[in-house]
Amino acid sequence: MRTKILTIVFLIGILSVLNAQDNVDKNEMVGFACYFEGSESKTVEKFAKKIKSENYKWISKKLSSENTAEKYMSVIILEKLTEIGKYNLNQTELNLIAGIKRSSELVSVCSGCTYFEKLELNNMFTNEMLTMAKYWLDYNIKND
Repeated sequence: MRTKILTIVFLIGILSVLNAQDNVDKNEMVGFACYFEGSESKTVEKFAKKIKSENYKWISKKLSSENTAEKYMSVIILEKLTEIGKYNLNQTELNLIAGIKRSSELVSVCSGCTYFEKLELNNMFTNEMLTMAKYWLDYNIKND
């Protein structure tokens, strides 16, 4: 009997995780440590490669992307690069960043095995939401 109850609880947990994942767009997802293995989302991986190759112009162009995850990643990366003196934001970029930070467009996010959600872009820039982003930025952008 106990085994049956544990099996039912386990299956309910798995089904709720799968249902939560249906709510998000995996092609437009921000995640620094998703799923059981703690892997980066495809968008985050793509931006890490652009940082490594120092393709900052490509990152800047993504401020105008239709993909909300790309907009978010562009903002946090360009602001970090500017903070450490590796990039200078122009007025157009500053205006786009300000608009993104006020935007109510939805972006898919993930964390760990069970957290899959859609949030407004403007909520992605709170201290709480930026915690993992800061660790990721410090790891990927070296202050030489």
